Amino acid sequence: MTFANAEAAEFWAGMAPTWRELEDQLDEVAGPPGRWAMERLGLKPGDCVLDLGCGTGVTTVALAGAVGPEGRVVGLDIAEEMLQAGRDRASRGGIKNVEFVHGDTQVHDFGRVVFDAAFSRFGVMFFADPEAAFANVHRFLRPGGRMSFVCWQSGVQNEWMLIPGAAALAALGATPPMPDPDQPGPFAFADPERVSSILEKAGFRSIAIDQRNDMVVTEEDQIPEVARTSSRVGMVRELLRDADDATVRRVLGAIEDAMRARLEGGQVQATRGVNLVSAVA
Repeated sequence: MTFANAEAAEFWAGMAPTWRELEDQLDEVAGPPGRWAMERLGLKPGDCVLDLGCGTGVTTVALAGAVGPEGRVVGLDIAEEMLQAGRDRASRGGIKNVEFVHGDTQVHDFGRVVFDAAFSRFGVMFFADPEAAFANVHRFLRPGGRMSFVCWQSGVQNEWMLIPGAAALAALGATPPMPDPDQPGPFAFADPERVSSILEKAGFRSIAIDQRNDMVVTEEDQIPEVARTSSRVGMVRELLRDADDATVRRVLGAIEDAMRARLEGGQVQATRGVNLVSAVA
């Protein structure tokens, strides 16, 4: 099996067990934006849909419901363990019109399959060559086929990630990382102009990018759980990769303190900023 994104494949293979364990907590943040992006597709019964970076199949199963039993959904992901979770989910729900495929969006060959639509919930920001990846998606969309995906705005517009990250850096006395904004990562598609340029070069037209900003709300009694979750994904996970138990506890305490400092009326409100992207093949 060919992977152009070998580094991403290795990362997500290692991340899969944690992602599966924290699925419900992570879905509380990613779920609403995913639904907004899905609504923009205007799916109808009988459509054939490609779910890019489908992970554990939450969105794949939702798409299957939208296209009905006469439709078909293919979930594509670079991590086999994520896909197995999706297969288990579909089996438990008795869902027959889905297929989960282990592959790399940038190079995967679907053969004779032609899709009516392509979708992704935060699954497209990690391509080594995003233009090549989207050109490959374009190749398997019918003329006039729709694509809709959601990606993160910058870290500044996403306090739900920024607050734990800043608290962890302060607790560790670490220097904030300064990644290249064009490199693969959660904020790689924060710039709408860059996204539009990539999609145009990949062959898409009628590109629309809407920025949506709202709040992620955490109740006071949820703060310890949210702190633990934030310590096991993203930048904080990387900071704590080789940390001892005492350091982990210190960082967790710092994250909880930072969240409690923002309590108002028993709640912590943190911004969530996403780009809703749609285009036509």
